Amino acid sequence: MREYLTLVKLEFLNGAKRANKKSTKVLSLIFKLVLGLAVFALFEVLILFAFNSILNMAIQTTLEGEFLIFFVLIVQVVQLLFGVGLTTKTLFFSPDEDKLKLPVSGTAILLSKMTYLFIKELVFSLVLSLPILIMFGIKTGAGVGFYLMVIPDILLIAIVPFFLSLLLSIPAMYIVSFLRNKFVITLILYVAFVAAGFYVYIAILKVVMTILQTSNFTSLISDGAVFKIKNAASNMFLQVLFRNVATQSHFLPSLFVYLSVCLVIGGLVFIFSNKWYFRILVANLESPNGTFSKETQIKHRSVQGALLNREFLNIFRSVNYSFQYLTVAITTPLMVYFSSAIASNVGIDQLGQGILPGLSVLVLIMFLSVGSSFAATSVTREGENFFHSKIIPVTFRKQIAIKFLMYCIVIIPSILLSCLGLVIGEFLSLAEALIIFAGVSIVMIGNIAKSIDIDIKKPKFIYVGSKEMVGTNANVSTSLGIGFITATLVGVASIVVSFIYSLPASTIVLFGFAVPFCAIEVFKLFYKLEQKYQRIEV
Repeated sequence: MREYLTLVKLEFLNGAKRANKKSTKVLSLIFKLVLGLAVFALFEVLILFAFNSILNMAIQTTLEGEFLIFFVLIVQVVQLLFGVGLTTKTLFFSPDEDKLKLPVSGTAILLSKMTYLFIKELVFSLVLSLPILIMFGIKTGAGVGFYLMVIPDILLIAIVPFFLSLLLSIPAMYIVSFLRNKFVITLILYVAFVAAGFYVYIAILKVVMTILQTSNFTSLISDGAVFKIKNAASNMFLQVLFRNVATQSHFLPSLFVYLSVCLVIGGLVFIFSNKWYFRILVANLESPNGTFSKETQIKHRSVQGALLNREFLNIFRSVNYSFQYLTVAITTPLMVYFSSAIASNVGIDQLGQGILPGLSVLVLIMFLSVGSSFAATSVTREGENFFHSKIIPVTFRKQIAIKFLMYCIVIIPSILLSCLGLVIGEFLSLAEALIIFAGVSIVMIGNIAKSIDIDIKKPKFIYVGSKEMVGTNANVSTSLGIGFITATLVGVASIVVSFIYSLPASTIVLFGFAVPFCAIEVFKLFYKLEQKYQRIEV
């Protein structure tokens, strides 16, 4: 038991060490804590906002129990997706093979990792479920017993997805290993997954907006639809058992059956994991780590051509890099189109057709800021190999100019395709689209320059054993924050001005911000660049 508890403590210490590797200053830790709490509060508010009207509709149509069933199903599916990724990374791709050298049993190592995973997934389930369960209890007038069971209920919600994520992590690990060097296939899958996820999000958002605009919820759902919903919910065995436990209807039999199912699934998963975990882990450690085995010929290129080719290849250095670099840029046109479709419908009803250009500016800059934020790792992404940039016979100015150009090559076509989609969808005229394309392109060029400059001034070298930077850092967060603030200010200002005055006035607002912003940020990036670059140390 002592070695098990020690291993669990070691898991959390290692996780905290990785999270705060560069955050030893008290002010930095306090800032992260405050920012994390603010994001948490915003997330909880959004969850309550999304489900409040749906719960009101369920109460009016006597579907309270079915609401609880479907909500638990949604939470468990989301937790399963989160858990599979977390479990696969923690069990099979975590660089802590030194634990195999400790004088502890393999079972203790596996149990400590499972405990660590369950606690993290339980916290995730708590964040998703607690506000909705409390809101459900208040709106349905639940008794004291309901509130006493809230925390045990969340524990019950988390158990099944946790066990299933353990089971699915093994095939997921094999799939990830198979796709590790197949960047094109992986990138296509990523793009398809993000696009599909965003399409589902928009479809759900349309339903929510329809509900918000309707005061008589019973008019939205016919008696036949209510019957179908009740019938579908009755077939969800585990979720029905949970509903019975939460509402204290057939409490003890339902709780006994639910726990029995969890116990059987958990036992089978542990036996299977205990048999295969170390065999797979050792096989991964013994397998070669080389990414490329193809022999390439030396090609003569100009300095600029060689640097540009290097930056292009660096995109495909890993799945992680290609995802951050390309996926958002590729999917932005689709995101902008659907966002404009739903937002314009709501906005036109309230403010009129004239808000569409400003709305398009807001949506474009916001989504593209996510893609351009990766420019805030332009320098630190080199990791321990950063010294190469100091010894090659090429000026730092030229190296940074190529990195800057590469981001522009990725981002600007995304803006063009987004504007073309808005024209095809008849959200904008061709003239409006061309104006927005030019204005947003100038803004994003300035944003890219700003992001690279942030990374040069305060580099954050965060990478793992493979020398790959696997997570975002403070520079990326700063770049995202600047991008979102810019999108909000410019977009809202354009909407207000076009509503009060005219489209030409909103164009003046866009270019009045874009041109100075871009000029200042590009100048700041290249001004005294050699001195700033020389001060960087790994």
